[in-house]
Amino acid sequence: MVKLKIWQRPAYLFYQWVWTGLDWLLPPRCGGCGKLGNRWCFDCQREIVTIDPPFCERCGDSQKANGICARCVAAPPGYTALRSWASFNGPLRNAIHRLKYGRDVALGEVLARPMINYLKQTGWKVDIVVPVPMSLSRRAERGYNQAALLARPIALSFGLEYRSRALRKTRETRSQVGLSLGERQANVRGAFEADRRVVSGKQILVVDDVTTSGATLNACARALRVAGAREIYCLTLARAI
Repeated sequence: MVKLKIWQRPAYLFYQWVWTGLDWLLPPRCGGCGKLGNRWCFDCQREIVTIDPPFCERCGDSQKANGICARCVAAPPGYTALRSWASFNGPLRNAIHRLKYGRDVALGEVLARPMINYLKQTGWKVDIVVPVPMSLSRRAERGYNQAALLARPIALSFGLEYRSRALRKTRETRSQVGLSLGERQANVRGAFEADRRVVSGKQILVVDDVTTSGATLNACARALRVAGAREIYCLTLARAI
């Protein structure tokens, strides 16, 4: 088991330098506002609404007091804990859409930075970092997995093992947009499978860009549990509230 460290690893620094070098060659535009000069500007950063306590100790939903929310008491999720850095609105929503649909893959490294800082504060002990997988057809259509673009620099920063194939999506699902909680849960139930050889006995960090109901992350966590994972922590860049 690897305890999360607070210093930056050389591999991660090199990863940052590569992207910074590309910024010099091809000056970027801010993912939030489109201003030329930075992938993520200070003005957009100031508009971020972080998700701060009190929130549910399991699912991370905001509530009036610390503790476990009624929904998690009634139906405990498969993961140990789920946390999100900020609310899915304003410039952050714009940036995630550019990362996800606009092929602005350079945003992955810069948007992973606040997730890294957040993770330092959790005290979670993690062995392996895993992105939420996409179906093969959607991956072929998009050309990349935006969750992987966030997960890889997180793993590099802490010197953790990164395993993009520890989880796989076994069937196509509908888009979760516009579905009720029950429909979301049914849509992704049994849609993921974990590699027992990789995850058994391990403490896993599952990374995604956005969570709304937590149904997708819960389905991923249950697949990891079936494969023998010891603990499953989930971290997303944003939460739709």
